[in-house]
Amino acid sequence: MANRKWNGTAEDNERLKALAEANVSIVRTAAALKRSTASVRAQARKLGTPFPHMKNYQKKLNQPHGVH
Repeated sequence: MANRKWNGTAEDNERLKALAEANVSIVRTAAALKRSTASVRAQARKLGTPFPHMKNYQKKLNQPHGVH
């Protein structure tokens, strides 16, 4: 299993919260923070702003336009 320790700063935590609250996907958030999706998901959960499961994003993408 990969090391999921978060060595981020308070600024990283604020950025993570802002991205999560703006409904940015976990993949894009991880890329923006240069972290793994697992570490971003774990830290977001600790901060009280968890990301929805990827299945929720996939359901949204598979719906016809206008049915969100």
